[in-house]
Amino acid sequence: MVRLSFALPLLAASAAFAAEPARTMSPPEVPASLAPAVARGEAAIDALQERIFKRLNALLVHAGPAGAVVPCRTDAPRIAKELGELHQVELGRTSFRVRNPSNAPRKWAAAFVAAASGKRFDEVKPVVIDLGDRVGLLRPIAATPACVRCHGPADAIEPAVKAEIARRYPQDRATGFAAGDLRGFVWAEVKKR
Repeated sequence: MVRLSFALPLLAASAAFAAEPARTMSPPEVPASLAPAVARGEAAIDALQERIFKRLNALLVHAGPAGAVVPCRTDAPRIAKELGELHQVELGRTSFRVRNPSNAPRKWAAAFVAAASGKRFDEVKPVVIDLGDRVGLLRPIAATPACVRCHGPADAIEPAVKAEIARRYPQDRATGFAAGDLRGFVWAEVKKR
């Protein structure tokens, strides 16, 4: 699993983000007053990535890529909800090309997510966004060789996997990725307290 610390510098701000009223910062720029909220968000994101990674790896080994499509659809949101409640945050995954429409970017994240489209994973850094009474965190997700079995170029995805995706996700837009691409983001939204 690829894990990034929030101690990485911020992606250069895009023109689209310039219009946003929220303050966008790199993790080292986070003021002490926001540090507890950011720490809760980071812990929740760490836990979500770890649990989803373990679940998907187990499914890929025992059921193959086609067998992982349905549990990915049902298990990942359930895991995010459970961990969100545990850490007292809202938590999820998003992308500029989503498979599940319910994973569309949150309003506060939309411009940043859109600006990252087409980039390589190593070109995009975590970001913290001051949302007033809350803090938003975005952590990039890398497309790994395991990911591209279901999210790679359409002509390279096994027919059984394609059929299962088409049946479960008729609006799928989450293909065409190569290993090392930015696949999307894990996000957390945390009340400042």
